[in-house]
Amino acid sequence: MKLFAGLDIGTDGARIDVLTENLELKYEKSINYELISPQQGWAEQDPDQIFDTVYSLLAEGIEKFGQEDLYIIFSSVMHSIMAVDKQGKRLNNLIIWADSRGERYRDQLSEDYDSDLFYSRTGCPLHSSYWPAKIMWLKENVSEKIDKYVSIKEYIIFRLTNEWKTDYALASTSGIFNSLKKEYDKKILKILALSENDLADVYSGHHIFKFKIKNREVNGILGSTDGALANLGAGSINKSKIVLTAGSSSAVRYTSSEYTHDPEGRAWNYFIDQDFYIIGEATNGAGVVFDWFKNILSYDDIKKFSSENLPQIPYQGNEIIYIPTMMGERAPSYNEKTRGFFYGLSLNHSREDLVLAVYESIAFHLKLIYEDLLRLNNCEQIDLIMTGGLGLTDHFMKLLSYLLGEIKYIPDYKQNTAVGAAMLGIKVVDGISYSEMLKHFPDYKLVINKNDSDFTSYLDSKYQHFCEVYQHLQKNYEVFTLNKT
Repeated sequence: MKLFAGLDIGTDGARIDVLTENLELKYEKSINYELISPQQGWAEQDPDQIFDTVYSLLAEGIEKFGQEDLYIIFSSVMHSIMAVDKQGKRLNNLIIWADSRGERYRDQLSEDYDSDLFYSRTGCPLHSSYWPAKIMWLKENVSEKIDKYVSIKEYIIFRLTNEWKTDYALASTSGIFNSLKKEYDKKILKILALSENDLADVYSGHHIFKFKIKNREVNGILGSTDGALANLGAGSINKSKIVLTAGSSSAVRYTSSEYTHDPEGRAWNYFIDQDFYIIGEATNGAGVVFDWFKNILSYDDIKKFSSENLPQIPYQGNEIIYIPTMMGERAPSYNEKTRGFFYGLSLNHSREDLVLAVYESIAFHLKLIYEDLLRLNNCEQIDLIMTGGLGLTDHFMKLLSYLLGEIKYIPDYKQNTAVGAAMLGIKVVDGISYSEMLKHFPDYKLVINKNDSDFTSYLDSKYQHFCEVYQHLQKNYEVFTLNKT
């Protein structure tokens, strides 16, 4: 029996999900690891801890299913980077998507070059989350022994195979890869004083390779990225299904067979595989912000704020607005300098009011980028599909459906990235198209809300207020910045 294991190397942890050719889940396991923030604006992880976690998951999965015809499809978080020496040993901690230390270098690039030069050639806005600014920081702050700049996925595959490999999808999220030409962009490499030898070799995500786990040979497929595969696993293979994700960060994405240029330069274009793109926008602040907030208030479980006990936190009279840009901002403003902000606090507010404001802000922010992305999607009929650990909680789905209207989800598939990875593997190994696979997809379920005109009116009014405060902060963030350097 053929089995397809989606290995997802995420921000909070890694997980493996083993599925059959009919996308039936046979096994799942996850292990978390730590986020390191040694100073403001820095977000790091230990790449060796991540490798050990991944190896442990692979070893256990292969021990259980190694006698089957098993394929491991690799998925990973986007935008991570680290420097390695000629032996492939890491020279620094892994710098992840939420890190904004490259802000100064992004400003320098923006001053020296037209920002559209980067977007038009790579499909990625000029922002500190992407590789150009991070590489400039690494060049200036890490030892002269740098041989290559690699992502966490490339590092793990190197340690498994002794070869530096990446895929079109992951390369397309770097900000230095020309997706139309399917190669590193020569002009941007020249700007950064790089050569292709400084980077991993790029292959199709359909590339099959061999590696060993505890002396047992395994089939690997290079795969794609977590966001791209989440779209696949939510059944989005065209513009008619827009996927909303609320996990560590938030994103809104749709799938297209065509590269889409945004005249405003805000929506990115990433590969799923060589046949499909995702077009979308993302924010830095979602579950990671809410986790931070509930932790400093000693709330142990995010499920405490579910639809069942939402009435225990009265919304009437709660005028608090929170702007969840604690780690700077990606879409829609791409402003690394902005920070989180409470507005409207008074002596009669409780910590429950603060929690509600933070929770609402994640939904408001998601709606903000959803409305911005609609500029590029001309479908008359659109289905909204919810994914992500935070997004699939009952409370959050209901809250967002009050704001956006009908929202669907797949109750049988809580780990959409793993399902998407399996779908990519099936396409590679069996030659079955994604549209054919969708014929066997489980049914979507509609989020049902009670008709509450007062609550709808409250949310609509508060969302407009949120947008006004958000826009004011983006235009005047320097007024609220203590450190002007």
